[in-house]
Amino acid sequence: MRLRTRYGRWLPLLWLMVIGTAAADWSDEERADRIGVGTVERGAAKARAAGCLGCHGDQADTGHVRLSAQPAAYLLAQLDRFASGQRRHPQLSAEAAALAPDDAADITAWFASREPVPAVGAIEDDGSNSARLFLHGDRSRDVIACRSCHGDDGGGAVSGSDSYPALAGQADDYLRARLRSWRAGAPAGAPVSVMNLIARTLGDAEIDALSAWLARQPRHFPGSPAPPFTAKESVR
Repeated sequence: MRLRTRYGRWLPLLWLMVIGTAAADWSDEERADRIGVGTVERGAAKARAAGCLGCHGDQADTGHVRLSAQPAAYLLAQLDRFASGQRRHPQLSAEAAALAPDDAADITAWFASREPVPAVGAIEDDGSNSARLFLHGDRSRDVIACRSCHGDDGGGAVSGSDSYPALAGQADDYLRARLRSWRAGAPAGAPVSVMNLIARTLGDAEIDALSAWLARQPRHFPGSPAPPFTAKESVR
């Protein structure tokens, strides 16, 4: 208790120094898009105090959805949906509703500043449809390319008031569960989201293969060299 009282005001800075952040190398535009209006330094301490790391970790693979390097605008939008009841979770719904706006902005800014979890060994196109769906979609089914919204490297994107999550390096189980829930009609944003329409065209085998393929893709992080994307443009 004495240590906390004496050094408490320095803990957020010390924590940030220990974990580091790649955000220092971002351009102003990248920082505005990725970090949003929150303060990274305050968010580190608030994320720990709120218990976020118990499920979502820092950069480790905890088996839950990976929040590191997700656009803050997207994370804020999801917190708003949990708080309003548009998305439901036995624990997160109540926690999101209890967060003050400033706290939510700071926490999401900190998660957005974290480097992504390293991919578990990227794979080339494995003979499945996954690389083609990501890069080019499937016109025969009116399926647009995943990268059209989620970025050329699957690292997520912010465009005006719209934000799209990173898919590359996301947890396989989470991607699979979300695609199946959208296929079953779970709300995915607008009353009839593009994700509901796309998911309805995918069979179980396609969902499993695409989720596994995306989970193994390396993700570019602003301020660091872009990794070679394993899905080559020649895949058709």
